[in-house]
Amino acid sequence: MDVYNVTEQYTELINRHKQMLQEAKKRQGQRPRNRKSREHVYSKFMVALKPLIASGNREQKYMIHSSIIPPAYLPCTTPMTELRHVTIKDLQLEMNHRGTYILLRSITPPSCMTAIMAVMEDENGDVILLQLYQQEDEGNRAAADIVNVGTILLVKEPYFKVMGDGEYGLRVDHLSDVIHLKRDDARIPKAWQPRSVEIERSADLLKIKGNLFMKESRYWDAITEYSDALGQPATANQIEIIKRNRSLAFLKTKQYDAALSDTGFPNFNPNPTEKALFRSAEALYNLERFSECCQVLGMLCTNFPHNSEASVLLDRAQSRSLEQKTGVYNFQQLQAEAKKLQPPHLDHATYVGPVEIRQTESKGRGLFVTKDVKAGDLLLCEKAFSHAHIGEGTSTGVSLLINPETNQGFMGAQADLIKLIVQKLYCNPSVAPAFTALYHGAYEAVSTLTVDAKPIVDTFLVERIISLNVFGCPVSSLASHTEARDRYPPLANKITEQKAHHSCGIWVHASYINHSCTSNARRAFIGNMMIVRASRDMGAGTEITFWYHSPDGISARHDKHKHWGFVCGCAICLDARTTDALILRKRQKLIEDLKRIFNSSALRHAETEKIERLLDTLNQTYTQPAEDVPRLLLWDPQLALTRIYVAQNKASKSMKSAVKVLTSLGFGVVGADSSHTRFAVLRWGLVEDHLVETFLHIRTAFTAMGAREDSERAEEYARTTYKILVGEDVSFNASYR
Repeated sequence: MDVYNVTEQYTELINRHKQMLQEAKKRQGQRPRNRKSREHVYSKFMVALKPLIASGNREQKYMIHSSIIPPAYLPCTTPMTELRHVTIKDLQLEMNHRGTYILLRSITPPSCMTAIMAVMEDENGDVILLQLYQQEDEGNRAAADIVNVGTILLVKEPYFKVMGDGEYGLRVDHLSDVIHLKRDDARIPKAWQPRSVEIERSADLLKIKGNLFMKESRYWDAITEYSDALGQPATANQIEIIKRNRSLAFLKTKQYDAALSDTGFPNFNPNPTEKALFRSAEALYNLERFSECCQVLGMLCTNFPHNSEASVLLDRAQSRSLEQKTGVYNFQQLQAEAKKLQPPHLDHATYVGPVEIRQTESKGRGLFVTKDVKAGDLLLCEKAFSHAHIGEGTSTGVSLLINPETNQGFMGAQADLIKLIVQKLYCNPSVAPAFTALYHGAYEAVSTLTVDAKPIVDTFLVERIISLNVFGCPVSSLASHTEARDRYPPLANKITEQKAHHSCGIWVHASYINHSCTSNARRAFIGNMMIVRASRDMGAGTEITFWYHSPDGISARHDKHKHWGFVCGCAICLDARTTDALILRKRQKLIEDLKRIFNSSALRHAETEKIERLLDTLNQTYTQPAEDVPRLLLWDPQLALTRIYVAQNKASKSMKSAVKVLTSLGFGVVGADSSHTRFAVLRWGLVEDHLVETFLHIRTAFTAMGAREDSERAEEYARTTYKILVGEDVSFNASYR
């Protein structure tokens, strides 16, 4: 939703990659007879690597990289004890070698583009190019920390394939399919084992080495030393200290589950240390378990009252817990933070309002309200499960993601989002169930969650879930609303299209909201927070819907929602598909006539009368009530006419015209005529960016008529509409002075 789907623009490229995959498939099971020599493979790789090293990979930031999703294959779920050893000469093309593993040692430094690549050798001296996907970003962990000259890797069930350049290589998409072997691992061939032997590897000495690595910010190396230390004979006190130290390294590398485990939570010893309590609180905070975090910090502040950092973290945790429970936010602060932070990842909690996930009659699972709600009520204020940001108006970090199997192409940050989520699930398995439960089409994932005490993360499951549940997002919907308001084109003929964005994310609860063109909710964004508000009054038990693509009232295409596997059957789409072609052409002719008049340099009285006649004729082409089928071709020119009447200070006419804008979008209003009934919206219709302006025109007309109470009511409706569109109303006065 709201991402750059570039499938049509890149159809030729997608088809070319599909053809390449089909040609490669023909060689399945073959052993290549034209392998290049060790010297050739090495020199070719190093020649390509040299300019990247010289530039420090700086130019790559400004390049648009292409990521090609290969044919999906499942991660290895077989324990190591049941795998047999193979070498490079045993590998067959286009196959996952199930039930096997291969030992490889790097003979080159790494190259890092869409994957980390290095030339590897086996114990026979044969070489092969290895591609490791979904590894940490270079900014978080240097590629050389993952693979460098001398690094020894064990690859489980290796996937041997024809590469894009026609050469051969191994591709690893699943993190759990690679094991970094420690220097003393018995599986390392004798020829690769270090000649020098450490005199002593005591727990204390390894702990000291780990501490030194921590001081140098080499956190992964520290984890290795601490883990090795725990494998040596040690006292209970030594073990506790080493684990406590390792917990800090885990925190630094965002492995919050492991950090929490190392602190002893929840079963602390009778006298937990200050560091153990603080680090467990930090882990809980980052896992968004704010209530438990507050409990631990309460214990910490009681036992160690002079710990100022604990007091500060407790204040933050209590604020998050309050947001989580009440849905009360300082939205002005959120807007300021989103504007300041790069990326705009806000330190706030998720609020899940009066909603629940339930099974629908025909659309799988959906989100329903559990009590009566009014238009503007907060349903969700959800922090992204994961969010990949690309600065507005820049191509830095933009990539093209192509999946030949699904015939899809996307431009933006989705390739980065796959990596971020794979890493998050692998580092913190406790958060995985919420994500993996999301809709993933017909893809059948493995049921095994761990192998050899390591989590299994299926990269292709992650890709499918993202493909079907991703939301494109601006830094702030306030900016998007302001842009839509200010660029108002005469006769756009449709609801303002929700702009596509390069930045994107996954919001778990919002992903359960199904599509309808006649939606009853709207989503807005502030940084990585999505705010979902009701756009209509709803009774308890009503399913919440918002549109995936905004309706236009013209298109009768059945494939608008093909990506999600459904054809929209809402009243708007049914009307577009069943309306006679002659009527559709008549509507288009009327719109063209209106455009010509509005685009004339000056409008005379006779021309406004002609506009009214054309609008009346256009209105009569609709047979269904507007409350059932909003008249999406009508509201736009009607608003343009309203603006003319406002400029001419014709309060009565601008009032009537503005009300027609509302009724064309399905609103039901009273009190806008000469009766004594107070102005009120009895039924909300489709909420559009320019409805704020429409209600404000009604306010101005009431003010001119001396109807103060109705004027104030109209402004409140404008404020509510603004809140639905932007997510908050604290910025309303600044936006509409």
